Amino acid sequence: MRKLLKHRKKMSRLIFKFDLKTFFHFFVVFTIIFGALTLIILQTLTTGIYKTTDETIDRLSKNPLVLLSLASRDNSDSSSLYQVDNFDDPILSDSPSVAPNQTVVLYDKNGRVLNAKSDITSNTLSSNLKFSKANLSKITTVTMKTATGETLLYRTRLFKVSFDKRITTNITYIQLFVNVNQLSESLARSQFIIMTTMISFWLISLFASIYLAHWSQKPVLIAYEKQKNFVENASHELRTPLAILQNRLELLFQRPTATIIDQSENISQSLAEVRNMRILTSNLLNLAKRDDGLKVELSDVDHTYFEAIFENYQLLADNSQKQFSNNIALKGSVKLDEGLIRQVLTILFDNAVKYSDPYSEITMTVAKIGQNLIITTADNGYGISDDDKNKIFDRFYRVDKARTRQKGGFGLGLSLAKQIIDACGGKIEVQDNQPKGTKFIIKLKV
Repeated sequence: MRKLLKHRKKMSRLIFKFDLKTFFHFFVVFTIIFGALTLIILQTLTTGIYKTTDETIDRLSKNPLVLLSLASRDNSDSSSLYQVDNFDDPILSDSPSVAPNQTVVLYDKNGRVLNAKSDITSNTLSSNLKFSKANLSKITTVTMKTATGETLLYRTRLFKVSFDKRITTNITYIQLFVNVNQLSESLARSQFIIMTTMISFWLISLFASIYLAHWSQKPVLIAYEKQKNFVENASHELRTPLAILQNRLELLFQRPTATIIDQSENISQSLAEVRNMRILTSNLLNLAKRDDGLKVELSDVDHTYFEAIFENYQLLADNSQKQFSNNIALKGSVKLDEGLIRQVLTILFDNAVKYSDPYSEITMTVAKIGQNLIITTADNGYGISDDDKNKIFDRFYRVDKARTRQKGGFGLGLSLAKQIIDACGGKIEVQDNQPKGTKFIIKLKV
């Protein structure tokens, strides 16, 4: 009882550590995904919302005459900005219209503002205005504050210009400002919605990580339990023959002068246990190979394949004082793995021989029904209870341990048979045989 409690405590600690580690991995992955997704969406949104404005700035920057017209509109003393030599040539006419939120600031070659009466260069905002050649030809975002404390946001570009020879002016640089307060407010609202949504999903990922941590550990724990049970059962099965061998060999030493005939019983029993151990280790090796994956090699077989197998079974049945009969209702050929199916049939036949009384009947039938090959093995032996039917294909499980040990079984044959049938894409099930005994039914798609 103490060992069981100690084992459960150890398992609980292992499960907790595994849970915590797996949860942390899932949560970190979700955090990175949502963080990267948020950055990408915000960057795309910011770039997209100013795209039209930046395209407008770029278009107007290529037409300085339009910007000169806009500066003249905002400055009442336009004569101080430029002079046109030929008034009959409408070089400033038919220019694209400009929006009210667009403002132009003109500079001379020294960076001095020429249109001092514009909105941007008024006393209210002039303290925030800075001329810098470092931003030449670049679209940047600037913030200015009014006397009332209101914040105005502009997208702007400073660029160097040259005019037609008919225009006399000392304008060297033009800076275009486009007010984007409305766009900025819309961007802020969108960013808030995106951040709120992402944080909500990030919190949901917390619970998802907990669930996935529990879910992902189940197959690991099941595999661990199967491995532990397998090792315990294998150790238990090997313990008995080893103990018998030890006792028999000790008996040989107690009578060192005895002849082989005198010790024949001890030698015979020792050899019997060695054979049992060889069979057990061979079965264990086969199961280990099957766990690594079965390689199914299909080939065409007909009724002669089963006839040859059943002919050998007839001889074995006669030697075991059993009545054996078979029925093969197979026309044409079917595709199956000859070696694997022969191994399964041998396991079922061997079980039927072991767990039935002398002179009892064993019947094996083969029939093709539709696209399925049905193989049935029936005996009128001891039978299997309903509870045992659910466990009969588990490794080392035996219906009657005392009788099985006496018959030389280890509870591995049916487990191996099921693995083979599963690998072949078929099904195997156990039923009661009427009026007495057991029936194993194999269904293979051929």
